[in-house]
Formats: sequence, C-alpha cells, structure tokens
Amino acid sequence: MTAKKERVVVTGMGIASPLGCAVQKFWDGLVKGKSGIGSLEGGIFSGMHTKIGGVVWEYDEKKYFDIKEIKRMSRSSQLGLVAAEQAIVHAKLKNGDVNPEEIGVMVGSSIGGFSAADSYFMHFYETDRLSPYTIPVSMNIGPGSNISIKHGFQGPLVNVDAACSTAAHTIGNAFNMIRNGSLQVAITGAADTPFSPGVVEAWMALRAVTTREDNPAEACRPFSADRDGMVLGEGAGILVLEAESHALKRGVPILAELKGYGASADSHHLTQPSQKGPALAMRRALEDAGMTIADIDYINAHATGTEWNDKNETNAIKEVFGERAYSIPVVGNKAAFGHSIAGSGALELIGCVLSLRDQVAPPTINYKVPDPDCDLDYVTKGKRSLPLKNIMSNSFAFGGSNAVLIVGKYEANAD
Repeated sequence: MTAKKERVVVTGMGIASPLGCAVQKFWDGLVKGKSGIGSLEGGIFSGMHTKIGGVVWEYDEKKYFDIKEIKRMSRSSQLGLVAAEQAIVHAKLKNGDVNPEEIGVMVGSSIGGFSAADSYFMHFYETDRLSPYTIPVSMNIGPGSNISIKHGFQGPLVNVDAACSTAAHTIGNAFNMIRNGSLQVAITGAADTPFSPGVVEAWMALRAVTTREDNPAEACRPFSADRDGMVLGEGAGILVLEAESHALKRGVPILAELKGYGASADSHHLTQPSQKGPALAMRRALEDAGMTIADIDYINAHATGTEWNDKNETNAIKEVFGERAYSIPVVGNKAAFGHSIAGSGALELIGCVLSLRDQVAPPTINYKVPDPDCDLDYVTKGKRSLPLKNIMSNSFAFGGSNAVLIVGKYEANAD
C-alpha cells in the first residue's frame, strides 16, 4: 500500500526586490503597474555598456550587516538573508517550537557567484594576489549557507543552479521532500544578482539585453511586437514551505498550497528554447497536481521580453491548453522588476500567492504593439480582479531547463 503524501503549504514569505524590500511593498508596486527599472550610474556600473537595470534600490548593506559580514558575503547572499529573515518571522519559526534539525534550507543561486568573484579576479590579474575571501564569497551555495548558519538550521542544505529556472526547481525539490515525508519545513527560493562589469558584459555579448535605454521604466516589453530584449535585475524571494499537518499543529496561518511541480529539458539548444520542453513541463506539473487544463485560472509566464522566449512560451501554452489558452490570463512580471536570473521564479511565485490572497492578477506592463505571434490575454490594461483558485508559474532557462509550479488557494480537508 502506497503511503499517503503530505500536502505542502506556504507559511511564510520574504522579499528583496527592485519594487521594495517588503512583501506588501513589492505587491503594491506590482498590482499598480509600477516599474523598478532605473538608470545605473557610478561605482561598478560606470564601465558597463548597459545603463539600466532592476537594482534593489532601497537596500543598504550597512543597515543589515557589520563590516566583517559584508566582506564575507556576496550581495546575493546578503539579499537572500534579508528576504529569509522576513519569511522566518512571517512563519513564526522563531517561536522555538520547531526542532532546527527539521528545518532544511534549499535556496538557489546561479550567477551571483560570478558577480561576486569578478572584482576579486580583476584584482588578481592586476596584482597577482587573491583574497582568501574569493572562494567563500563566490560560492553559489552562499545564500543558503549563510541562512543556515545565521539561524542554526540543521536540516538538508542544498543549492540548485538551473540558470533562470533555479528558483522553481529549488522550490519543486523542497516540495517533493516535504510531500514524501523526508522533511517537515523548508526555507526555499533563490537569490541572485548579475551586477558586475564582466557578468553584465557577458549578457550584452549574447544580445539578449534590450538596447532601449532612454526610458528605463518602459524598456522591457514582454509579448509586445516592439520588444528587443530583457532588462537585468537582482533580487531574492524566500518562502517557508511546510507539511500541512506540521503547520496545523503549530497553529500558524496557511497562505497557500503548493500542488504540483513539473520539470523537463529541451534537449535542443543552449540559448534558443524549443516549444516541446516548456509544454512537457506544463503537462507534467498538471499531472503531478492531479489537474486538467480547466483547473488553471491564471498563468504567470516566464516572459523575458526577448523575441525567442515570448513567442515560444505563447506557442507552448497553446499546445498544452488548446482553445482554453485564449481565455486564461497570462501575465509577465519581469518588465516590472527585471530578470534576476535565479531569483525571478521565487519573486514570481510569491506574487502568485498574493494573487490568490487578493483574487487579483497584476498587469503585464509596457505592452505597446500587438504581435500576431503573441495573441493571448496578457492583462495589459491594469490589474484585473477575477476568481482565482489555481495558478501556474512558468520558469524556462538557457540550457533548456524548464520548471513549472502550480500553487493553489488553501482549502482544509480538500481531499
């Protein structure tokens, strides 16, 4: 007889984003159609060929960390800790009623290590000397490790790096561990920043970044025919996932239920997505959740604002949902806060949980010109109130790694 799987719920959330360093501030900006994209000036930005980006503008490291901590942590680690602190408080994990050995930390990062190492290696090439901080600071497990160390959590410590799908895969793996009974509580999500000269220039060399810089707030235009690329961003999104029975025993509020996770590979091309891989991940997420296409009320799209991705994602949605694709709202958030690589999927999933709470889909901003190849309902004229029970969140990455999560409104005893 197969053991019954645990239901997995969300009990805490935290954010560091270009729209704010608090969950409600982030959400207010998102639903109001605000943009966190601005001009990059001075400091490390002075030598870059792109002059716009989604920086966590209100973040001041000196308000959160002392000099020694700043030296020992990358910016992605710092942002991850800031978001994690919010989520841990939100989930009431500081009450002392949870054994720290039962709390895992599964926080992804992808490019933040490269960004952190950039200045160290530039110094090395100039002086032939390297700091002992180079490796500890540049490890992509840094955000998770620092969260684990600060809070004394001794459950599994895992970093997933799957480029732009990092957060969704990380959250999906934490979901599976809790569902299968091998873990009770997970601090999960991702933190990332691409902002160092070498890393930004590498993205520019790919020609994936927009060259439209005269009006930063309107530069990234998902699904619009005049789109010409993404805007780089940074951020951290952290969620506390918990076994339903564990959360109920603790008596903490349940924010939403994670219901399904689907993963696939394109097996096609390192930088040009295929339609097959994303469609397969969406189908697998539906199957994992025990759902049909009729159960999905809103799709939070990967929506980078690049020619390849937006068209490909639109076609993959049509392949999976058929005619129903035209009646499901499809929203892209990256025009509002940039593409923070690993961090994006976590920020987007937190937005989905808040959509379920408020029964509102935020808008896809900066849609200017209809594209016959992108012809779905992208919620382009402001936020939309609508009944929401289940939301699909898509994350598709260079390298062909695809991850899809399904989050739903929590209903007690729904089985």
